[in-house]
Amino acid sequence: MDGDIRQPTMKDVANKVGVSQPTVSHVINGTAPISDNVKKKVMEAIDELGYVPNAMAKGLKTRKSSIVGLIVPDVSLHFYSSVVKAVERALRVQGYMVFLCNTFYNPELERQYIETLIQHNVIGVLSCSDLLDKKSDKLLEKYRIPLVLIDSGGGENDCTMCISVDNVAIAKMAVDHLYEGGARNICYVSEPMGTDVIGLRVQAFKQVMKEKGLECGERYCFVAPKQYDNYDKMHMGYNIGANIVVNPEIDAVFASSDEFAFGVLSRLKEYGVKIPDDILLMGIDNDELSSMVTPSLTSIVQPIKEMAKIGVKMLCEAIREEPIDTNKIILEPSILIRESTVKPDRR
Repeated sequence: MDGDIRQPTMKDVANKVGVSQPTVSHVINGTAPISDNVKKKVMEAIDELGYVPNAMAKGLKTRKSSIVGLIVPDVSLHFYSSVVKAVERALRVQGYMVFLCNTFYNPELERQYIETLIQHNVIGVLSCSDLLDKKSDKLLEKYRIPLVLIDSGGGENDCTMCISVDNVAIAKMAVDHLYEGGARNICYVSEPMGTDVIGLRVQAFKQVMKEKGLECGERYCFVAPKQYDNYDKMHMGYNIGANIVVNPEIDAVFASSDEFAFGVLSRLKEYGVKIPDDILLMGIDNDELSSMVTPSLTSIVQPIKEMAKIGVKMLCEAIREEPIDTNKIILEPSILIRESTVKPDRR
């Protein structure tokens, strides 16, 4: 039986070339002037031996690495997977790699990830929501690791760097559109309050409804119970749809995400409710399936690529200890109108 394959070391490279280990280290890290001839021989030996520099060891020595921690509640959800791709691309341009952490809305798991990121000497952390465990914030501060929140207003901490989309604008855009479509009994349906932005959207919806003089009590606002072990938005939307079916007064539904709206759509179709003839329906995030379902789904669009680009820029400035113009940025949403909110007589 073959034994374990030994990984080549810096010492092996040095011995092969006939130079010291510090010389090899200087060639790899560019930390001292080395002749082109020696550089060429070292790089050839690295290729031949298959030597891979130990990033962990380098991080322990310098207290820095080229790794950025990226925390997301659930990468399987459309919004977060889109953010991850956009952030990863932006970070690669800056020379950083991503350590992806899926918390599944679990504060304890989030805390474990934060501790792991610290142990790996990450140079910064991006989180696609507010941190659920406040001790996590304190740990990052203690080790002077910069943190930027994406899709979060930063909560009560005025020093937190964050980028979010204007939730009041989202609610106003949706309610105005549904109102113009003839709806007066508009219902809001939402996933559990797993992040601060979800709570802000509910508050924003109620605020806009009151400003229009429309009812926004419990009969017109449904929030799914916590189901973090199985955070299936479509299934949650399907279950919440039962509340809409039994209330014949509801003439429009605004969902906290397109995925949630898909579940509502499925339930309403089962009961013979016609969209948009009987009820107007729309969501948020412009899921790639929104243009493919029948009827196609009207959706509020969040500028995900811009959020990611700004978030990475803020983090890089913090890493370089450069001055930051503002630590809280709020972006504007837009709307894509499709079949689900346009009645045939209005087309």
